[in-house]
Amino acid sequence: MRFGMGFVYPNYKDWDRFLALEQGASPEEVGEMEISDGQVLQDQMYLADLVEPLGFDTLWAFEQHAAPYILIPDANQYLSYFAGRTRRIDVGAMIVVLTWHNPFRVAEQISMLQHHLNGRYYFLGVGRGLARRNFDAMNVDIDESRERFWEIFDILQLAFTQEMFSYDGQFYSYKNASLRPRPLDPKIVTEAWGAWTSEGTLRQCAERGMQPLTTPNKTLESYINDMELFNQIREENGHGLARQPILQVPLYCSEDADNEQEQIHQWINEYVDSVLKMYELGTENFAPGKSYAEYRTKGSDFGSGTYEDALETLTTKFLREGIIGTPEECAEKVAAHRETVNPSEFVVLNAVGTMPKDVAEKSMRLYAEKVVPRFDDIRIRAENDPWTGRGEPQPTDGAGPRPRRKERVAATGHVELPSI
Repeated sequence: MRFGMGFVYPNYKDWDRFLALEQGASPEEVGEMEISDGQVLQDQMYLADLVEPLGFDTLWAFEQHAAPYILIPDANQYLSYFAGRTRRIDVGAMIVVLTWHNPFRVAEQISMLQHHLNGRYYFLGVGRGLARRNFDAMNVDIDESRERFWEIFDILQLAFTQEMFSYDGQFYSYKNASLRPRPLDPKIVTEAWGAWTSEGTLRQCAERGMQPLTTPNKTLESYINDMELFNQIREENGHGLARQPILQVPLYCSEDADNEQEQIHQWINEYVDSVLKMYELGTENFAPGKSYAEYRTKGSDFGSGTYEDALETLTTKFLREGIIGTPEECAEKVAAHRETVNPSEFVVLNAVGTMPKDVAEKSMRLYAEKVVPRFDDIRIRAENDPWTGRGEPQPTDGAGPRPRRKERVAATGHVELPSI
């Protein structure tokens, strides 16, 4: 099992101001941002710089547009920046929303990132999107999301597996096109990681041979049940059993967590509130496209469909499933998730809601120091992961895990980052 970390870059305090502007208020009426987007980026990029020196295996990115929810509009650009700042870790996307992209352009970005990584691996997670604002901002008809997603995925497959390809589709056509620079390894795309919420998308991901990537929008119980169907469909289509899913849950690790319950609840509640504001749950704008009918008719793990119930349901879910508590409690939760989900990678989301940078830093350092090492006997490190082609499995003859590369520590006590 690998250990990864992601950051959601939220400007949570700007939601009320943003919504007022969206509803027609003037800039004079709403005033300035309390915290600028630039400050949010600086704070979270500082934390992301700690992922490699603290010994994690993967840095994960997201994609969202046109709102304070997640300030990462381009996962490939973001990860290319950190590819240049790191030397050991892999990177991953949760997710690149193919529906919003020109397929040839996104293929070029993925290929370039692969070269920037210089032998390290890119876990490419893909999805088709859901939030109305994203589709409006990207000028894409939400009713076409399913057809666009699979057409773009087909083009990516061709671009990464054929030096010269042609394609005649509903939205895009190519004649004798060639992706340059040539990809180092087509596996990034041929074994992309698919995220789903509906059964329809689950079935299509499994039929195409994708690997399973979880999202925060479903409970772990749902994913455990989903995996049986997912593997059944993969096998029926000649793909064999899938890798174990990549699991993402929120993180807060503190020696004093028992006395911080009210604050912890606030941060998780803010994260959930931001999710619900972005997806406009409880309004006519939630899942408005024709291919999202299942979200509205069957419901989801959001709860009954009202904002109030979803806020309570998801906050309870994240507090229960998240790696939240003292180091001992966090380790117990990691062990419990390994017994039930048994993820191939365990990804924690840090600095959610209005959690301050210094608090988030302390949490991730404590998690790295007192929780992750407890799983060294079953851990697969980025540089020794045979699935990504980066190395051989760790020894299992009792010799123990290979030693970590030691990091230099500055006089301040902070890990000194590698020079560029």
